[in-house]
Amino acid sequence: MRKTTWAMIAALALTISACGDEGPSATPADAADAAADTAPDGQGDASSDSEDPDTVPDTAPDPDTATDTATDTASDTAPDPDTAPDTATDPDTAADTATDPDTATDTAMDTTPDTATDTALDPDTAPDTGPPEPPTAFGTITGACGALAAELDNPDPSFHLNNFHFDGDPFDPADLDPDAFVLFDGPNAGGSSKCSETFSMEVLDACEAADLYKTETEITYTAQGSITDYAVWMAGERVGVSVSRAYKGPILVYTVEDATTLLTKKLEGVNESSANVSDDDVWVKQILHIWTLNAEWAVLVEQAWDELDPALKADTIVLMSVELGSDFVTTDSCDDAF
Repeated sequence: MRKTTWAMIAALALTISACGDEGPSATPADAADAAADTAPDGQGDASSDSEDPDTVPDTAPDPDTATDTATDTASDTAPDPDTAPDTATDPDTAADTATDPDTATDTAMDTTPDTATDTALDPDTAPDTGPPEPPTAFGTITGACGALAAELDNPDPSFHLNNFHFDGDPFDPADLDPDAFVLFDGPNAGGSSKCSETFSMEVLDACEAADLYKTETEITYTAQGSITDYAVWMAGERVGVSVSRAYKGPILVYTVEDATTLLTKKLEGVNESSANVSDDDVWVKQILHIWTLNAEWAVLVEQAWDELDPALKADTIVLMSVELGSDFVTTDSCDDAF
């Protein structure tokens, strides 16, 4: 109602103006414009401003801007080609961190073969841990075999241990080494020592390449006293040999005191015979060769040896032989059937 009233007033004013003014006549369009201009705020202005072509494009997104923004954003947020390869696994790095074939080979080779070689039996020590080729017709010798000749130039005493593994065959004197047979078949100065002396020569021949020099009854002395059982040539030197046994018959108990008594008696005899031997038969050293049936007794003999007075030991070589697989040497029964 109010709008209509204002429009009528505006039209009347225009008519009056047209009638009293000499200017151009008003047109219906001008009246419409005037009505629009005089309309309250929020009506005609709002409608006109929202459809003005100049206004609309300014508020709409600029196509160039949208394109640039999308492109720039996509480009900036997408992985940089230069950056992507750096964050990916570098082929060189992968190759370096992977197991190097050479390293794997070296590690495997260093661990297994070396360990296998280190834990395997040392060829130099193998003969001492198992029977070598039979050095005699009666069996094999392990332990100290071939070690005595090196002691001839040593001014100190020494102790050596070996094992004679008999093969179990019956004793036949025809199988003896020729020098050992001389001791078996020849005269003896007395005592139960024929078999132990015979096989002492058998051992020294097999292990030390010793050759018989003189028997017990052939060696000459300058005074009465203890005598040596036989003498040999070994490594170009004359060597005296005295033989004994760590043996108590049916008694199976043996002590360090028993061993000390045995060693003391025999070493005193060795020292006496060495002092009294003639210049024709003088030797550079003596070997005290002791037989036993028990490896445990051999240990006791060595313990007693370690506790002896050095003056009593002098420069004597002690060889302890354990008889295994037989007893005819230590019991001196090898000649019972002959």
